[in-house]
Amino acid sequence: MKEDDQHYVLHDGFYFVLDKLQYFDRGYSVDNDCIKLAVFVQSKDNCILPYGSSSLYFTTDKTKELISCPSQGCQQMKNISNVTWYKSDEFASVTSPERYSLTIINNVIQLEKIYKEDVGVYTCDFDVYINSSKWIVRATTKIEVGLPDTEKPPEILGPSNGTILTAEIGKPLNLTCRIRFGPESCFNPVIKWKSMYPNYEKEHSGGKELCSNITVIGEKECFLTITLDKVTENDIVAKFCCYAENAVGNVTTVVTLSLKQIDIVFLTYILCGAVLLLTILLIGSGMIYLYWIEIVLLYRNYISKDETIGDDKDFDAFISYASQGSELDMETMESYSDKYDEERFAIQLLPDVLEDKYNYKLCILERDILPGGAYVEDIAKIIKRSRRAIFILSEKYIRSPKVFELQAAITCSLEEQEALKLILIKFKPFKEPEFLPNVVRKALSTLPMVTWKGDLDSKTSQNLKFWNRIRYYMPVKKVQISGKRSLSVFKHK
Repeated sequence: MKEDDQHYVLHDGFYFVLDKLQYFDRGYSVDNDCIKLAVFVQSKDNCILPYGSSSLYFTTDKTKELISCPSQGCQQMKNISNVTWYKSDEFASVTSPERYSLTIINNVIQLEKIYKEDVGVYTCDFDVYINSSKWIVRATTKIEVGLPDTEKPPEILGPSNGTILTAEIGKPLNLTCRIRFGPESCFNPVIKWKSMYPNYEKEHSGGKELCSNITVIGEKECFLTITLDKVTENDIVAKFCCYAENAVGNVTTVVTLSLKQIDIVFLTYILCGAVLLLTILLIGSGMIYLYWIEIVLLYRNYISKDETIGDDKDFDAFISYASQGSELDMETMESYSDKYDEERFAIQLLPDVLEDKYNYKLCILERDILPGGAYVEDIAKIIKRSRRAIFILSEKYIRSPKVFELQAAITCSLEEQEALKLILIKFKPFKEPEFLPNVVRKALSTLPMVTWKGDLDSKTSQNLKFWNRIRYYMPVKKVQISGKRSLSVFKHK
């Protein structure tokens, strides 16, 4: 190794000796040289003058700041040359047309005005001869730029002083203090929540860790939150003090709690609304209850479906009543006009309404069945061929042999289940005799009964309600009224 093949580098306080060696690698010709660099680290000699600062902090309100190479003050580095300045790790030139206020005079950078863009690492390289050996020296300086230090104490953004917060006993509550600090080169805030109770105090404090956007440039916002797990009576009488302090001064805000009061006006609105809603529901329920049958009939008019099609029945309803041939005891003899009311109702009024107006097909024995044959057997067959069985009940009917038709219909209804429905019309008041079969007695107490209260010779509103109920229990059937409109009559669900 030759002496002139050695180079010395001083970098941030350490000497580096670089050796250049020549050797021949196997398989290569003599003309192919390989270079090996060996680095030796040596301690730096002491300086007579202090070693320059490796970091500087400037504020944007300053002018004519200087950046000098920190290693130029050493005793052995008086004869320096080729001083070069770089910025950042990419070793970009510090001078540029956009940065006209930056100049280099006597190897020192001069900043006429400070900008935020001046932040970075500045590197200086220069040559120096020590004991006839050439050394390349490199040193770095870190530059930080910030706004001028604030001249104001911190500002509490919330809550404001004297704030009264509503709270509920036993419920949790969060108290958050939000503070804004001005720019400071040495940012060291003090933030506290002081809970001052009548007999004692508690304190929660913090510092930088409570702040966001902590940089050397700009303002900072800090938050300190305390949580009351369950508000107590002591909390209501206590004072909660938020305290913030910086290098300039401090600021304080006091918060107190009050019990949450019930909003009387809002509660009044709620109660009135609830009463109104309840009233509407009650009226609506009452209207539905009173006019349920009319509502069902009106509703089903628009979705009518003739359920009499394809059920293999010949009649829509079988009519059973006490005819004039039915014998009564002398004690129950009626006037001549009353004696024929049931027969008029059965063979005149029922067909006039149900057949002529609503297109139902009724089976009336004296009208539709020829005399002769096994009477009892015929009645059972006719009932089974009907969709409904209508019984016009009175004292006369209950005590007459006709009651066996009701008994036969009950038996058929039990046999056919849903196929046959019974419609009981209480034409006149009656008492159940002791000889009445049990199955009939049970049917009279459980089946729905429609009471006739009208006049056979007049059409009143009571008659209208009566016929609506009869239609309600009749099977659904599409009918033609006066050849112009169609209605549906309905069965009881």
